[in-house]
Amino acid sequence: MRAILLSICLCLSYNWALSASTSDDLKKCIAQSSSSKDNITLLKWMAKAMVVHPALTEIPAMKPADKTNIDRDFAAYVEKILITDCKKQTIDTLQTEGLPALQGALETLSQQLIKELLSNPEVNREIGAFATYIDQNKLMAALLGLR
Repeated sequence: MRAILLSICLCLSYNWALSASTSDDLKKCIAQSSSSKDNITLLKWMAKAMVVHPALTEIPAMKPADKTNIDRDFAAYVEKILITDCKKQTIDTLQTEGLPALQGALETLSQQLIKELLSNPEVNREIGAFATYIDQNKLMAALLGLR
């Protein structure tokens, strides 16, 4: 009985270690295989998706043809990454961890792209533009617990 339990534990730990390394390998492959052009494609696709939110109606809508082109470019990118550049890592990850791990790898790429986007000086300037409208004295008083 003890030998059976030990065997099960070893199998489970092996699968866990294998799955952790396969998803890490996929994340690395995706990051290494994504060019600056690919990152721009992903960024456009994310922006296209976000601007349809009802709270963002004041942002001008994209033309249907532009949306179609963005979707086509993004589909080509996903195919390139998952079917060509990182096929082995994609298959290994799906077999050991399943679809959530694949989604996680793509989310990791999105997070890296957002970090890259936020490192752009123009983007940072735009993000910080709101600060000119904050009452600095009021903010400092609130943060320091003063009245």
